[in-house]
Amino acid sequence: MRSCMAGLLMAVLFCVAPALAQSEDTAAAFRRGNESATRSRWDDALSEYARLAANDVRAPSLYWNWAQAAAASGRKGLALWALLRAQELSPGDSSTARDIERLRLELGLDPSEVSLGFFGDLRFVARRFHFDALALGVVFVSVLLLFGSKPRSSLALGCCLAGVLLVSPFFLSTWQAPRGVVVQKEAPLMDVARNHAVALANLREGEVVPLLGEEGEYVKIQDASGARGFAHKGDVRRIGTE
Repeated sequence: MRSCMAGLLMAVLFCVAPALAQSEDTAAAFRRGNESATRSRWDDALSEYARLAANDVRAPSLYWNWAQAAAASGRKGLALWALLRAQELSPGDSSTARDIERLRLELGLDPSEVSLGFFGDLRFVARRFHFDALALGVVFVSVLLLFGSKPRSSLALGCCLAGVLLVSPFFLSTWQAPRGVVVQKEAPLMDVARNHAVALANLREGEVVPLLGEEGEYVKIQDASGARGFAHKGDVRRIGTE
């Protein structure tokens, strides 16, 4: 019996130890990044934050600190991207929304130029106000109305339709092209996806653009004026979907 318990304990430790080690490594990397930022070593801080993101660390605090370091080093487009990522992870954080608005004004961008698109903005509102939880509540009410002692089918149907409308933003947002943020100043919009291609125009730093496709190291985009072309992947960072 004791040997079985010992074996079980060893198995649990074998499974838990890597996770604990990874957690300690993550905390240490985050601490190093923050310490570098405190000492104004912005490149070191940004490298640590990027390494954490590459290891699938998804925390609003990571991206908020990333944004502060990027803004302090003059990379406002990168800072805006990081804040939009933080907002995705924590839609209800009003301080992040204020920082996004401040950066938008500093970059001289119109509100439409930092929009996630109609369905993307609608999905953000739905996540911020927990439309999914409201939909569950409405559907539960519709079941009670339908199967209660005095069934009310018309009201039940209305509640059911309301529930569908509440969850629709989560599905409709998948129909539009993903978005990315221009993170480099005067990033060129090129006519073809290759080096030394003709630059059609320069993209505005911080502008949110739809990503229409990929060709090697380039992404096909459309800027706010409606012009389509290619930008290097290093100049445009995709805004993930949580």
